Order: sequence, then structure tokens, then C-alpha cells
Amino acid sequence: MAGRLRPSRLLPGLGLALALSGAGAPLAAQEMRDSLQNVVRERLERLTRRLGDTTGLVPIDSVDNNLGEVATSDSTLMELLALPGYDLVQYRGQAATFETASRLLTLYGADGTEAVMNREGLELAADSALVFNETTGRLVTIGDTARYRPDQGDEVVTRRIIFDLNEDRGTASDVNTTMDAGLGEWIVRGDFPWVNADVSFGHDVMFTSCDEEEPHYHFVAREIKMTEGGTLVARNVLLYFADVGVMWLPFIAQSTEQGRRSGLLPIRFSVNDIVRTSGSYARRLSNVGYYWAINDYLDAQVSMDWWSGNYTAVTGATQFRWLRQFMDSNINFRQFWRTNGASELAFDAGYNWEISERTKLRLAARYASSASFVRQNSFDPREVTQSIDSDGGFNRRFDFGTLSLSANRRQFLSDDRVEMTLPTANFSLSTITLFAAPPNRARFYNNATVSGSLRLARAIRDLPAPMITEEQPFTLAMADEQDWRGGASASLSAGNISISQSVDFNRNTKLDLPGNFFDPMMPAQRAGLGSVADLQRSIVYPHAAQDEIDFTAENVTWSTSINYQQTLVGSTTITPQISLSGRSVGSDTLSAGGGGFVSAPSRFSLGAQLKSDFYGFFLDGTLRHKVSPTFDYAYTPEATPSALQTAIFGNRAIQPKNEIRFGLTQTFEMKVGDEEADSAAAETAAADPSGGPRRLPQAQKVTVLALRSSAVTYDFEQASELGHFTRGFADNLRVSHQISSDYLRGLTVSLEHLLFDDVGIGPQGARSFSPFISNLNLGFSMGSQTALFRWLRGLTGGEVAEEGDAAQAGQTQETQDDQRDPAGFETEDLGESTIVPGGGRERAAGPRRQQGEVGKWDASFSYSLARDRGMGATNNQMLQATLNFQPTEKWSVRWRTSYDVVAGVFNDHMISLQREMHRWEADFSFRQTATGNWTFLFEVALSDNRDLHFDYEQRTGGAEGR
Repeated sequence: MAGRLRPSRLLPGLGLALALSGAGAPLAAQEMRDSLQNVVRERLERLTRRLGDTTGLVPIDSVDNNLGEVATSDSTLMELLALPGYDLVQYRGQAATFETASRLLTLYGADGTEAVMNREGLELAADSALVFNETTGRLVTIGDTARYRPDQGDEVVTRRIIFDLNEDRGTASDVNTTMDAGLGEWIVRGDFPWVNADVSFGHDVMFTSCDEEEPHYHFVAREIKMTEGGTLVARNVLLYFADVGVMWLPFIAQSTEQGRRSGLLPIRFSVNDIVRTSGSYARRLSNVGYYWAINDYLDAQVSMDWWSGNYTAVTGATQFRWLRQFMDSNINFRQFWRTNGASELAFDAGYNWEISERTKLRLAARYASSASFVRQNSFDPREVTQSIDSDGGFNRRFDFGTLSLSANRRQFLSDDRVEMTLPTANFSLSTITLFAAPPNRARFYNNATVSGSLRLARAIRDLPAPMITEEQPFTLAMADEQDWRGGASASLSAGNISISQSVDFNRNTKLDLPGNFFDPMMPAQRAGLGSVADLQRSIVYPHAAQDEIDFTAENVTWSTSINYQQTLVGSTTITPQISLSGRSVGSDTLSAGGGGFVSAPSRFSLGAQLKSDFYGFFLDGTLRHKVSPTFDYAYTPEATPSALQTAIFGNRAIQPKNEIRFGLTQTFEMKVGDEEADSAAAETAAADPSGGPRRLPQAQKVTVLALRSSAVTYDFEQASELGHFTRGFADNLRVSHQISSDYLRGLTVSLEHLLFDDVGIGPQGARSFSPFISNLNLGFSMGSQTALFRWLRGLTGGEVAEEGDAAQAGQTQETQDDQRDPAGFETEDLGESTIVPGGGRERAAGPRRQQGEVGKWDASFSYSLARDRGMGATNNQMLQATLNFQPTEKWSVRWRTSYDVVAGVFNDHMISLQREMHRWEADFSFRQTATGNWTFLFEVALSDNRDLHFDYEQRTGGAEGR
């Protein structure tokens, strides 16, 4: 609960206006000689006269238009305006009098005409008269209404204004004005007995953002003090709903300036943090700190968070943004001191710099020192199930190519695993065209293109220390890992012929293995790498005296291929190809070859690829079925290996191959739109007298269903060698399918099958055909404006929005993020509910999501399945759903949940019910994480200043489970 009000920035301006309006001509009049005073009195009526076109007088350029029309041809007036040290003041009224004896200047208004004094754009008016007493130095407005209009800002209407030149202060009674502040327009009323350039005092000041004649709510401050720097301090503040007082605030301290400004942060706490409803409830106080607007480019803030019985934390943040240099950065950190004496650190940092059109630098770093601390204390359901990711990169585009350097790190909260890739370097050579020539004069060697690329990456996997027991011995899967990968590729294309080459290198190191892991007395299956005969040599146990050893295995592959693509008919092409490939391996346990690499026999392959498209049309051409099959055939003769190569690589790696591969893609497309409009457009195009060929209007097409299947390879030689036709398919053969549709927004289905059961192989090598779904990912979203539901409403006679109108509304009201996350849960910042900070400063000041139309709804669903064959195999199934709907004009509901199908329990929940109450919002929200932490929050906040809110929060979680 906090108070952060911006009643007005006009009230200091009102004091300035009173000073200027009182100090303009009157101060000048005090210094004028009597002759000049007489001239001014003689000119008063002439200045109020409306200038006509026949006078030949034009306004002076140096005077603001609000001053009225000033005759530039009047030499006397021009001399007066040119006098140094004087300000121009304009008087308008029905009449004016000046009493010499009493030194009293009175400017009169009349029915429908105000008495107006204007000084350099600052206007002061009264409905009856303006009176200035030179003896007492007071300027007074006479009448029922006085009006002040500054050069910039909103107009101020008051009952009376009195300004004392001797004391340099003013008094305004019954002020009534409006101003823009925060997220709305505020109405301000009250009395200000003391207003000057340095400080202003007011009493019984009422302010509200409700524009009703009888405001639904308003604040009343008994006493207010405002300083020149824009600081407001009010005490004895009451909040009223209608005429019923509902809350009292002892004081409010707030800056009235717009934009970024330094100041104290609004403290956040709930009602039950003051008055506990349970003795076991742990109080929490957060956001106790200061914000510093350093300059136009940089700001910083620091705040404290105290959670009784759990921890004390300090959060710091800084932002830097330099738009002219296309540079922005942010750093957010949070240091925790736990009650048990331990400390934890979490931070989030980002940096983006578009150095030039060709050079870009980016960095996004997130880190948490303890994954268990995050799981234990986070109330964000998303945070405890996601990884903490960091990535950075540098991209530079040269004339001859593109260089990319990047790195990434993933910290998994589920098992404390860390995976990092550092560095990743890629260089792509710009395509070079050789022997360029126009198409009509090109020979087969003209316009040949050359391209190439280099790549290098280092991947690290860091696992938590394993628990080694006799029942669970150490395996290579438990070891930390470092993997170097590099490669180079190049291609040359000339017409239909293309030649490509590639070489790849991989160096894998298992780190910190037990010193006796490769003991010859160990069973062979414990070693896991290299040939069995090789592992039994004494050379594989060179580090027995060490506690830990590293194991390195290296692999080099290369290939060269030549392709020739020939178009047969339509989109049908055939591409004959020949290739030559090879492989070399080496490892710490490989004693053969003097500890170096051992090469496999080079393999020669000859084959061809056939691609085509077939079309079928249904429903009078409205529905089109497209089938795109691919056929690949490759034959690799048997190699002649040495005994060492046979021992290292085995028979399967050198036997002949006679392979065929088949892939299939299908799409069903439907033409939508008004056929009559299309026919009319075609007739218009045909009747166009301009001449020349014209393309007929293209109908809009939508994908009803798209199905993409992975290629399946069958080896006839392998089937013959192993004795059964089912062995021609690869071991653990997996076939994947992808399904998508435009009719269910975002529909994606990814399905993976294991076709054969490799556990039970028959005596003749036969495998049983037993399709088994190993992986399934299903996701789609729908809503009231989805094409399917618009069509159903049309069938039932309901209102159907035009597609064009819906698309246009989507572009103006919804961003791309809103379409991907209609409920807003995935991008919502939960502030102190998270452990890793980031972006919390803009949460309170930003507007809430806009209310939608009554009856509008959006929903998204996702289902994931991952499992293996056999008893005791892993089986994971997860269902996630998000729903967002608007049952009434004022109510909106959002819900997000995930359900573990195998365990039969809900993992997490995020539920939010919001009620709009004309300038106020009520929010009932409930969040539960997969770790069991939950929080319930009831909050009422002012829409025009969300820092003013009242909430009740109940939570369970943290170090003590409370």
C-alpha cells in the first residue's frame, strides 16, 4: 500500500503567474517617468481597439500572438517597446481609470467582456475588474470569477486572486483547474493563501480523476506545501468514495514533475503485513529505496526487501539508453542475506548496441547462485519450471562475408545442470559470381557461383556431483563434458551442376572420471568406448595413481559430392549425384596407430534424387490438395578394410549399402473470398484499355491442413546381411510428422513414432512391427474471432465480423506479443515474487491490459508426451492451458494452468479476476508454483496512479514454508 500522487504541477506555475501578472506593467509603471505614464494612459484605449485591415498596421514579429495586435507604425509605441529593462504588458477591457492621488489603476470589464492583462503570453482575467494599488503594491481581481492562462499548461479558474508586490506572494481562493498527470487527467479544487516563486501553501485541496459532475471518489488534503523543485508534501489526507470517507493517510510526499525524476520509491506491503491474521504468518516489506534520475541517458535505483524469518535483500538496477547511438543497456541485481547466515546472488543484465548498419553487439545475462533457493522462494510459476538463460553475440557484415560470434548459457533449475556454449564462431563467405554474363549470352561456365563457410563451437556440460552407490555405479552419462566442434564447407555451382565439399572435426572430453574407471579388471560394459580388445590393453590404465582422469575421443569426417539437377516436366526434377566420404577416429584408450588417428575406408556413393508435385482439385476448384514426394537412391560398394579398421569400426561401417529414402509432404489449401468480387475484378482487368498483359487478381488462400513427414531409409544390403526384410530399416527407427493449420490459430502437432520393437528380435533376425508414440507435442489456440467460430456463428445467424475489420482491429489493438500471449501471463512482470530480477521498475507505472469486448475470449492448449518402450522406462505427459475471457463489460478473467497426466496432479496455477470500477481496478489473483509455493492477492488500485493501491496478500512458501 502506498501513496504516490501528482495533484498538480500548475500550482507552482500559478504562483509564477501571479508574480508575473502583478510585476509586469505595475513594476514598470513604478519606474516610468511621469511623461511615459501619461503616454501609457493615453494608449490604453487604443491598445484595446481592434485593428482593421484599412489601418495598415501589422503585428510585430517579436511579440507572441497571445499579446494581441500591436501597431508597428506607431513610432512612440515602438520607442517604448525598445526601452531596455521593461516588459511589454497588454491591457484589454471596457474601460480603465487611474487615480493619481491614490495611485490606483483599475481596468474594467463588462457584460460578456473580461478585464484582461497579458504579459508575454501569461494572461490574467477577471469578469468585473483588475485593480492595482501602487501604494500598497497589491493586484486584486474583482468579480465572481478570475482566470489565469499560462503560456504552457492548463487554464486555472478561481474566485479571486490577490498579489502583494511588497511580499512577493499571492493568494488564490477557490481554485479550479485540470491537468494531465500520471495516466489520467486530474481535477483540482482548493484554496491557496500563500503562493510565491519558492513555496506554495494550500488547505482543503480536493483532487480527483473522475470527470463526473458528482465524482465517484476524491482526495481531500487539509494542508499542502509545494516547493519550487516540484515537491508536494500533504498531511491529513482523506480518501472519499462519494461523500463517505474510507481511508486516512497521515501524509503524502510526492514529486509533481512529469517524466523521470529522482525520489523515494513507494513502499509495498499488504494489510496483513501490518495486522497479522495468523501468528505463523511472516511479514514482508519491500521496495524501500530511492530512484535517481542521473541524466537524460542514465538512471539508477536501489531498494530493500525484508521477509521476516527468511531473508533480507537489496535490489539494485540501472538503465542506460542513448537513442542517437542506437545503444541501450540495463543491469538488475539482487543480493540475499538469509537468516541462516548464507547469502545468494541473482542478476539480470542486457546490452544492445547497433554500432553501424553492418555491426551489432548484444548481451543478455541471467544468473542465480543457487537453483534450490530459487525453487524454494519463488512465487512465479514460470520461473521454477524454466531455465535461466544467457546469451550474447557480435555480428559483423563485410563486403566479402559475414562474421558471427556468440555464446549462450542455460542453468536448469530442475536438476542444477548447466549447459554452456562458449564460443560459437561462424563465418560465411559472400557468394562470388564468376564470369558474369547476360542470360542471353551466357555459356555453361558463365555466372558460376562460389560460396563457403567456417564454424567453430565449444560446448560444456556441468552436472551436479553424482551419488555413487553399489546399486548405482558411475557411468559416462554422469560425467561433466566438454565438446569442441569445427568445420568448413564450400560449394561451386555452374548452371545445373554443383560441387560441394565439407570437413567436420569433433573432440569430446569426459571430465573428472574416477581414477579406476578404465581398470582392466572392470567389466567391458563399464568402459563404454573403443573396441573391447583395445580396452583390455594395459595402456588404457595410465593414470591409476590419480584420483580423477579425463577421457578424450576425437572424430574427423569429410565428404565431397557432385550434383546435377535436371528438370523433367513442370516442377519434377531429377538430380543424379556422386559422393566420396571418409572418417577418422582417435581416443585416449585407442592404443593402435601410435596414439594417433585411425582412418576408416573411404566410401564412394552413387545415387539420384527425384522430386515432384502433384495436385488434386475438389469443390469446383475451391480446395486444392498438393502432394510433394521425394525419392532418394544411393549405392555404396563394399570397402576393403584392413584388420585394424575392421576391429575399430566393425562390419556394419564397411559393408556395402543399397539404400532408398522416401519423404512426403502434403497440404490442403482452400480459396476464400467473394467470388463475385473476384469475377468483377477479372472483368475490369480484361476490359482495361491501357493494353499490355495484366495479371488477374489472386484469391486469398488459407492452409486447411499441412502434413510433413520425415524421410524413411531402407537398406537392401543390410536386410540381406541380417536375414530379414525388417532389418533393412535402421535400428530404433523414428518417423516424425508435423501437422499445422490456419483454421486453428497456432496449431502445431509434432508426432514421433518408433516403428519396430527392437527388444525382442526373432531367431531369424525378424523384428516385430509395433508403432509406438515416443514423442508428441500438440499446441493450438482459438478464440471468438477464430475463423472456425466465426463460421459457426454465421450458420446460427449470429453476428460475424468482417475479416478485413478484424485484421485491422488486430493491427491497431494487439501487438504480435499479444497474439502469442493473449492472456499476458507469459510476459507479465511479477516484481518481488521472482528471485531473478528484471524489468520490475516499469510494472507499477504502466497501464493494465485493456478490457476487451463482452463475450470475447481466447484460449490456448498444449500437450507434450515423452516416453520409451519397456518396463520402468521414463514416461512424462504434461497438459497446459490458458484461458482469457470477458464475461461482462467490467469483469475479465485470466487462467493459466499445467497438469501432470502421469502423476495426476496440477503442477501450477495462475488465476486473475479483474473488475474495472471507473478509475479504480480490483484484482483477485491466485498463483501456485510446481514447488508448492502459493500466494493469494486481493488488490484495489487507482487506474490513473497505480502506485496508490490497497492490497491483502496471503502466501505460503519460503525457507520456513510460510
